[in-house]
Amino acid sequence: MALVLAGLGVGAAPASATFHFMSVSEVYPGTAAEPTQEYVELQMYTSGQQFVAGHEVFEYSSSGSPPSGLDFVESPPNGQNQRTILIATTAAEAAFGVNADREVSSMNRIQGSAGAVCWETVDCVRWGSFTPGGALTSPAGTPEAAIPDGSALVRSKAPGCSTLLEASDDTNSSAADFAPAAPSPRPNSVAPTEKECGSGGTTGGAPETTITKAPKNKTSKPKAKYRFESSEPGSTFECALDGQIKNDKFKPCEVPFKKRVDDGKHKFQVAAIDPDGNVDPSPARDKFKVLK
Repeated sequence: MALVLAGLGVGAAPASATFHFMSVSEVYPGTAAEPTQEYVELQMYTSGQQFVAGHEVFEYSSSGSPPSGLDFVESPPNGQNQRTILIATTAAEAAFGVNADREVSSMNRIQGSAGAVCWETVDCVRWGSFTPGGALTSPAGTPEAAIPDGSALVRSKAPGCSTLLEASDDTNSSAADFAPAAPSPRPNSVAPTEKECGSGGTTGGAPETTITKAPKNKTSKPKAKYRFESSEPGSTFECALDGQIKNDKFKPCEVPFKKRVDDGKHKFQVAAIDPDGNVDPSPARDKFKVLK
């Protein structure tokens, strides 16, 4: 989403101004079964930029106004490059086994169907059917899709390294900035695993795709409905069904994949594409039969 960088040098900024180099990197609204496990993760460009005391994260409900502010009384400790700052509920801490840099009792405005999160006047992301009743604290571009149940909204760091946040990354306020991925909260005390740029996300190679939910092998429901995930955060997906597989005509798809089908046998394949553009060379596969 949009970053306010005009007139600021990453290396020369005073400590009081370094909150301008923070971005929203991940939003998790909890699940339908566990709606209190919310968290928001911020990420900085480099070490020495963790001076967030006196500043706020704003969470917006689907109606957009008024926002609720989550303030920082003090700055978290700093040391290694590219650290993140985690704001999480006590329920999220327990569920993911982490200690948040800013613990809160609830973030109940954040919901997967619609909402927005802003870091001060610097960076915002909005998703779903969110229509602000009042102005966001910072410009936000095209809304992301609603967050699938059980997924987080994760910022892609392309064209740079997938764990690095760089001034050239994702400043165009486009819907390509974020994508659903498995939640992976990381507090400031844990350094991310770095990689060489262009070597294929965090694993050093192409991503692996896993189908997590599929139709029964034999079913009376004429639907191809699938859920799937990638081994690398920020991945997108391409799917193919039946004849599309034979003709190698994979098309971009989202989680969940849904399509009505006729009676008979069906085949499905899905391949993840990581933020560097590496495609899973062995798509996840499934087949089922719709009974007459």
